[in-house]
Amino acid sequence: MINACSFGLGSSVYSASQKRGMKIGKQLRSGMFTVNDFGVNYLIQSLPFGGVGESGFDRFAGPEGLRACCLERSIVEDRIPGVRTTIPSPIDYPIDIRKGLPFGTSLVNLFYNESLLGKIKAIFGLIKYG
Repeated sequence: MINACSFGLGSSVYSASQKRGMKIGKQLRSGMFTVNDFGVNYLIQSLPFGGVGESGFDRFAGPEGLRACCLERSIVEDRIPGVRTTIPSPIDYPIDIRKGLPFGTSLVNLFYNESLLGKIKAIFGLIKYG
């Protein structure tokens, strides 16, 4: 009857026996569960917070919730002083229409072509259009 409900944010079981309360609680379908308490899981900020069914719109709090609120990104910093990476002139703004596409195609082929001959042709294309 309880698990037939379309909501399942949190559940609590009260019992004189902690073991019996855990056994019952493990059968309940909810996002959070406590034995002999009703609100401690709401107060512990290091626990993920969220439910199942109609109450299950992801998690927040805890490591899981923190990841959902973060923007994961890569940050790269030059480690060798004086060495700078520049954008090749055929694909730098303003883009050279005659050289830009063949240069970009050669660059992609250099990295992703599986044949050695394709990579060699790509190198010559970079030299020709660069």
